[in-house]
Amino acid sequence: MVGCVPGGIVTGSGSLTAMSNWNPATYDNAWKAMAEAGDDPHGEVAFIERALIRHGHEPHSPVLDAGCGTGRIAIELAARGFEVHGTDVDASMLVHARSKAPDLPWHLGNLAYVALPTLFATVVMAGNVILFVDEPDRPEVIANVSRYLGPGGLLIAGFQLQRGDGRRVPLAGWDAWTADAGLVLVERFSTWHDDPFVSGADYAVSVHRRT
Repeated sequence: MVGCVPGGIVTGSGSLTAMSNWNPATYDNAWKAMAEAGDDPHGEVAFIERALIRHGHEPHSPVLDAGCGTGRIAIELAARGFEVHGTDVDASMLVHARSKAPDLPWHLGNLAYVALPTLFATVVMAGNVILFVDEPDRPEVIANVSRYLGPGGLLIAGFQLQRGDGRRVPLAGWDAWTADAGLVLVERFSTWHDDPFVSGADYAVSVHRRT
C-alpha cells in the first residue's frame, strides 16, 4: 500500500484535530484489515531499517515517530528493538497508543513547537502527515522536528503529491523547507518498497540528511 490513512486534519496554526469521521479504533481497524488481506502494514518500518543501514547509522538507533497517531509505526519499531518516541497533537490517538504500549514515551504536542527530551537518528513523518498541516505552517513544522536530529540524522517522510481532496505538497517546496532546516536530499523513492521515483509519480518517500 503506497498511501496511508490520515489521523487528523489541520484547523489552523498547524494544529491537528481528529477527523470527524475517524476515531482511534477505526484508524487501527484499517491497518488490521490490510494485514488480514495479506498486505504488509509495516512497510515504513522496514524502510527505516534499511535507510539507517544505508546511511551508516547503528541498527536500532533512536527514532521519533512524528505524527504517530495510534502508534502503529512506533510500536512496531519498538518490537524490533528500536528506542522510539511518538508524538501527536490528537490526545485521543495518544490515549489509544498508550493503551497498547504503556511503556513507550508518548508526547502530546503540535509538531510546529513540541519540545522533546532527546535527539534522534531518524525522524519519520509517514501517513501523509505534512498534507494535514496548513500550508503557512509547513516550514515551521519541518524546522522544529529537524532540531531533534543528531549529526547525520535522517528525516524520512512519505506523502501523496496530490490528494483527491485537493491537498497538495509540491516536492520543490518540501525540498526548500528541508534545505532551510539544514538538511540535504539523499534519496527519493515512489513507495516504501524502494521503487525508484519517476516523473509523474503520485507518491514520494524522501530521505533528507542533516549536513
